[in-house]
Amino acid sequence: MPSDETIAALRSQIDAILQSPPAQSGKRHSHKRRISSDVRDESFDTRASVNEQQSGNSAEDAFKKILALVNASDKSERMIRDRLSRLDFSESAVESAIARAKECGFIDDIRYGDVLVRSRISQGKGSAGIERELYENDIDPYDIPGYPEEFGIDPDSEFDRALSLLERKPPRSKKAREAAYRKLIQKGYPSSVASSAARVWFDAHDAL
Repeated sequence: MPSDETIAALRSQIDAILQSPPAQSGKRHSHKRRISSDVRDESFDTRASVNEQQSGNSAEDAFKKILALVNASDKSERMIRDRLSRLDFSESAVESAIARAKECGFIDDIRYGDVLVRSRISQGKGSAGIERELYENDIDPYDIPGYPEEFGIDPDSEFDRALSLLERKPPRSKKAREAAYRKLIQKGYPSSVASSAARVWFDAHDAL
């Protein structure tokens, strides 16, 4: 995970690029960079706002648009492509800009996936939902180094997290067990984990 100082330095670098004149043809920033560790829950929100409309449609304009997007929060290549497709960039400009951004390290699906998994786990999400979100971003979770073991994703740890979620935020329903199961499914837990945790939570809850 990048430190706050690293993130600040990289954002300053992005600001400098955005404010600089267009690069001469053939020149590229070849050094790798890591950017914001923030992964927001904004997958596939690709609607272009009024402020996103650009006056040019060159590869340089597309590259600067990418920098503006990832400066706000890290994004997957799929998210960048979907956002740029809403604008008037040519296919060649998009391909060139994305290739350049990947070369510089501003787009890195493995980094994005790693941060997304950690972020969603901290939010109490289950592995089924996490994997679904990764696949929606064209990221195979098993391409992420250490997944799933090093992220604490296994039946026992998922059961513990699911049960903890129900204890912290119990469902309000006359059919408490069914409501608990639905809550966990909505949070992305596998059905087997959701069923077991809902049963254990309900038995303890019903005994009170």
